[in-house]
Amino acid sequence: SIDKKGNTFYINAKRAVIALDENNNNSNKVKLEGVVSIINIKNKGIINVYSDNAIYDKIYHDTLFFNNVKIEYLDNSILSENLDLLFTKKTSTIYNNVVYKNNILNLNTDKIIIDMITGDIKLEMNNKKEKVKLITKYEFN
Repeated sequence: SIDKKGNTFYINAKRAVIALDENNNNSNKVKLEGVVSIINIKNKGIINVYSDNAIYDKIYHDTLFFNNVKIEYLDNSILSENLDLLFTKKTSTIYNNVVYKNNILNLNTDKIIIDMITGDIKLEMNNKKEKVKLITKYEFN
């Protein structure tokens, strides 16, 4: 799919099963296995998403990725158990065992919430007494 701003969303899977609703009619939900998704944000770059499973909404394109989620963007890598990509709410939520890595930092948190319009990022812990763990590597000359 493509949005009004020229951003594109591509999703592919090794296996897709169309779910049935309570009346045994085809629903808008598709269960996916062996998932690869490519999100091309105009003037920002390409985001690759991999997961063992996902549920895709054929009408709204909302996608719930789960089981061994890996997100790659430029030199950044995020591992988690879940990614909810909600075009209807313009938010992305990465949660459950989140590990964010790049060349200069390692970050462990319970949840990353991304505003898909502004790009603002919010880090959260499930237990408010726990802190986000951040380890950085800086080189000083």
